[in-house]
Amino acid sequence: MEKILSTWAGLSSHFIGDCFDIAKPYLDKQFEGMDPYVRFVSSQLFIDCHLSSESSVLLIREGKEWDADIINRSVMEGTIKYVFLMSGESTDVQTKAFEYWELLPNYAAVKHHERASSFLSEVANPDAPEWIPFKNLLLTEQEIDAYRNGVNRADRKKLEQKWSFSEITKSFNASQSEGLRLLVHLAHGYGMSSHLIHKDGDGVGMVWERYGRNEDEQFAVKLGHCARIISDICSFSKLRLFQLLKFCNQQTDIIYKTETRYQLLFDELRKAGENFTKVEYGEELNNQVNKDASR
Repeated sequence: MEKILSTWAGLSSHFIGDCFDIAKPYLDKQFEGMDPYVRFVSSQLFIDCHLSSESSVLLIREGKEWDADIINRSVMEGTIKYVFLMSGESTDVQTKAFEYWELLPNYAAVKHHERASSFLSEVANPDAPEWIPFKNLLLTEQEIDAYRNGVNRADRKKLEQKWSFSEITKSFNASQSEGLRLLVHLAHGYGMSSHLIHKDGDGVGMVWERYGRNEDEQFAVKLGHCARIISDICSFSKLRLFQLLKFCNQQTDIIYKTETRYQLLFDELRKAGENFTKVEYGEELNNQVNKDASR
């Protein structure tokens, strides 16, 4: 198991690294084929998703698939937001970049202020040095007004909703692009990972159930789980690169050429997934085959 995961982690790290290298010229501040503000904002999101992807790969190498899944959910959301940001006419993209980098953080800053203010009102000595990080979150009334910029609560909520995972995928579903519509199916994985993040009964129960299986089942399921995460990491990297190249009016066939060099990895991931299905749902599959044969 350790050797397999180490090999997968190494190959997938190289693959997403190759994708990042292809993207580098279009992320660089010297690149003139994109509005400078859009390039800066989108590049930060692109780079951050890549760095988190690397962290997820490291966790897989150590056999920590559940924690890798949590980080992968963040990468999924970041990738979806990146595709959303970089879709549409140039003026729309500029507007979305401003919303993402300026407006939404401003609204969040006001919320941080309110929480910090409430906390400091409850502590015995709010001027103690240990509470400086909280005091630094406090805003003046003038700053709050400036951050809200005359936008009422309902419109602020509307903008926050616009950038939520569910709302973005809804917009993709209504798109004329078949590729964007397919991204709607990520909602299932996003929802399942939510259980792990919030440590609810379903999330903790999934981990508990895994360790109650026999050794052979644990091996197949763990390997299939790790394969799915690595496959997702690579797919998200390809998706971000595709969207970047498309936005910059560049050919995207280089992605396919890069992918073919790692066919051995993707074949192994596919086999692990198939074996998981066989172990997990073998009886159901046999019943379905017998049912179809009797018709």
